[in-house]
Amino acid sequence: MEFKKLTLDCLELIKPYFTENANRVCDCTVGGTFIWRDYHKTEYAIEDGGLYLKVAYPELAFTPPRGIAHTKESFERIFDYCLENAIPTKMFAVSEPTMHEIMAIYPNSTAVTDRSWSDYLYSSGDITSLAGRKYSGQRNHINRFMREYPNWKFERITEDNITEVREFYEKYANEHLKDSLAYLEGNRKALEVLDNFSDYGLFGGVLYADGVIVGESLGEIVGDTLFVHTEKANTTFHGSYPMLVNRFAEMFVCEGIEFINREEDDGVEGLRTSKLSYHPVDLLHKYAIELRM
Repeated sequence: MEFKKLTLDCLELIKPYFTENANRVCDCTVGGTFIWRDYHKTEYAIEDGGLYLKVAYPELAFTPPRGIAHTKESFERIFDYCLENAIPTKMFAVSEPTMHEIMAIYPNSTAVTDRSWSDYLYSSGDITSLAGRKYSGQRNHINRFMREYPNWKFERITEDNITEVREFYEKYANEHLKDSLAYLEGNRKALEVLDNFSDYGLFGGVLYADGVIVGESLGEIVGDTLFVHTEKANTTFHGSYPMLVNRFAEMFVCEGIEFINREEDDGVEGLRTSKLSYHPVDLLHKYAIELRM
């Protein structure tokens, strides 16, 4: 296999390999792949109808092939490439069902997971309705937001407001600096998405209060799942985050969308607490596997 650097110019070439995502993990989406392509030093190869990605996660490894069945032959291409190039036979971002497929083919392999890698999967109906006692906190915050900012509105990101959205995001990123390369890269790539909105093919929503933007989200739909790639809100406007989460779901959950994936918490305690407070129906664990014959 001949690997090449994954660049923004590859979007149209690569998109067809992300039209299905049976395991609903965020790594198997256009946004999840391209937003993090530089951070993971992603390279790609297309072989016999399959897409193979080589990544640094942080160790050099491969993600499961896309666009073809997960057969012994498809995994052997990865195994043989590693042996030929004297690199570890490792795979990362492997969903639990795919992990079991691999272990059946290579029973001597080892698989490990980390709680911080797990995606949070929610019922779309839960997030759009926020019904029941378990969501009383979110409803209270939303009701207060509506009382304090009766002129609020939530709109789809379009050519008419995207410049304003970008200015909000850039200002937010500059005011919320963190000592985290992943956090900084995520912010940079969110701006890239906004600068290349039609090329990416993602969609977004923007929350206003008192005539200014107080929150925005970007996402995409694959199969029965709405993936939320970014969520940023100005917390000086009380309830802005619950409002953003709920209105984004209300706007973009359509017929056939059963789940919402709000991605990982990266081991950040506050983020974990927040994501758990929305009561996920599942945590999608992902594995690192060392292939062994």
